[in-house]
Amino acid sequence: MDAFALTPAAFLAGVLMFLAPCTLPIIPGYLAFIAGVPERELAKTGFTESRRRVMRNALFFVLGFSVVFIILGLFAATLGGTLGAWRPFISRAAGAVIILFGLTMLGVLKIPVLLSEKRIRTPHFITVGRPESSFVIGVLFALGWTPCVGPILGTVLLFASSSATSVQGALLLAVFSLGLGIPFLLTAFLIGSAGKFFARMQGSITLLSKLAGGLLVVFGLSMMVGYMGVFAEWVAELCRTFGADALLRYL
Repeated sequence: MDAFALTPAAFLAGVLMFLAPCTLPIIPGYLAFIAGVPERELAKTGFTESRRRVMRNALFFVLGFSVVFIILGLFAATLGGTLGAWRPFISRAAGAVIILFGLTMLGVLKIPVLLSEKRIRTPHFITVGRPESSFVIGVLFALGWTPCVGPILGTVLLFASSSATSVQGALLLAVFSLGLGIPFLLTAFLIGSAGKFFARMQGSITLLSKLAGGLLVVFGLSMMVGYMGVFAEWVAELCRTFGADALLRYL
């Protein structure tokens, strides 16, 4: 399967990671934290210095997790490439693991390892509000694991491992990072009103998580039976419907 055909699916996975129940509700407060800005300052109208700090630090946070994700994609593709002739069997095994991820997100299965939460604490020497500190926090964010985010990242890494080259694997994770990073930066830009918008979305978060779980199950099945290309084309058509394909072509 050509990794380039999977870029729309990788982008969608990044967006779903942003919309995950353990990501979306905390983003406005998290942005204020990494920028070292009191949340009450963000209620002021206009593009104030506080908002500039949020945007600047959000950019470095996105760069931090993007670097880690791309390196992971490079490693996954390199590892998959070294196995050569075993690639078809690896693809089927990866499909089975992805199905487990999806069933866990749907609540059908309760696998302790996948339901555990691993967060790396922010080191004491980090000073919030500085771009270099936000970059480090972004790196730590990428290295953590939560029940509703880890399976999505794990899925993208698994199909990066089936890429023909390490560069294609890195590309998939770069596109995945864009899917997560673009809405993150948009939230930083609209930080004053984003909190209210996310509050109105609270009722939809669980539904979005179930949707992501269902997509993982379908994708896993398509890998197991050798129809990954059909699934990738379906996701590409979905992206075209919402105009995301134009964004990917531009990038």
